[in-house]
Amino acid sequence: MTNFAVRSWKRLMMCRPTHFDVIHKGHNAYMTMTDPVDKALSMKQWEGMKTTFESIGVKVDSIENSPGMVDQVFCANCALVWGGTALISNMYNPPRRAESDPTIQWFKDRGFKVYDSRPHGLNLEGCGDFAYNYDRKHAYLGYGFRSDKEAFNLVKDVIDFTGTEFHPLHLISDLCYHLDTAMLNLSQGHVLVYPPAFAAESYNLIKEINGEENIIEISKEDCVDNFVPNGIPVQDGDKHYVVGMAFSQGLREKLTDLGYEVLITPYRNSGKVVVVSGARFLISVFRQL
Repeated sequence: MTNFAVRSWKRLMMCRPTHFDVIHKGHNAYMTMTDPVDKALSMKQWEGMKTTFESIGVKVDSIENSPGMVDQVFCANCALVWGGTALISNMYNPPRRAESDPTIQWFKDRGFKVYDSRPHGLNLEGCGDFAYNYDRKHAYLGYGFRSDKEAFNLVKDVIDFTGTEFHPLHLISDLCYHLDTAMLNLSQGHVLVYPPAFAAESYNLIKEINGEENIIEISKEDCVDNFVPNGIPVQDGDKHYVVGMAFSQGLREKLTDLGYEVLITPYRNSGKVVVVSGARFLISVFRQL
C-alpha cells in the first residue's frame, strides 16, 4: 500500500437539526416515510455524532438551520469546496434551492471565495456529487441524477485543480443518486465502491485510476441498507478511521485488517428516522478543505 502524504478531513461543516423534518416525500428512493420524525431523538443523536467527530480530532463548524429549510441538515449538498473556493449549488429539487443563500453568507464570513452556480441554470449538488482521493491527485464529479453532466465543465472552470486530474463519473442507479452514496475514498488509498451504481465506463475508470488492488467492492446491503459510502474517513496522525452508520461484519473485519478503526455513530438507533432519510442525515456534513 502506498504511503500517502495526505491532508485529512479535520474540519467539518454540520447543520444542527433545529427544523429538520421529512415533508418532501419522493425526493429520493428512500423517502417513503410512514412514521413521523422523532425530532428530539434526532437532536440528541446529532449531538452524539458531533461528539464522535470531535473525539478523533475533527473541528466541527456549525451552520444554523434556517426556519422552513427542513433539508438543510444535508449540508454536504449545498456547495462544492476546494482550495479556498466555495461553488454554491443549484439544487435539483426546488424546495431546497433557498438553502443556497445562507450557505453563501456562511462561506463569505469564513473568508472563502464564493461563486454562485445558480445563474448558469445547471443542476449541481456540491459535495454530494464530489469526491477526491486522499493524495489529491484525482477528483471526481458524479452526474446522472442530481447534478448535470454539463456541470462538470462549470466546476472545472471555477475551481483551480492545478496538480489534480478531474473526472466525470456517470451514476445509473436511483438508489445511488449522489456520488457520496456510491463511493468512499479512504485515507490509506482504498476505495469503497458499489459497482452497480456506475456506468461500466465510469467504473472501469475508477479501477484504472486507483488500481484494482485498492478497490473494495461493497455489497448491496452495505450500500443501500448501511449507507457505507455516505461515511466519513478521518486520519488523525497514524490512526485511520471510517465513521458510519452501520457495516456488515465482513466489511468491518476487512477494514480492520487493513488498519482502519470503524466507528459507529448514534444514528443507527433512530429506527424509522434513519430508514427514510436519516441515513443521509447521518453524515450530512460538509467536507471543508
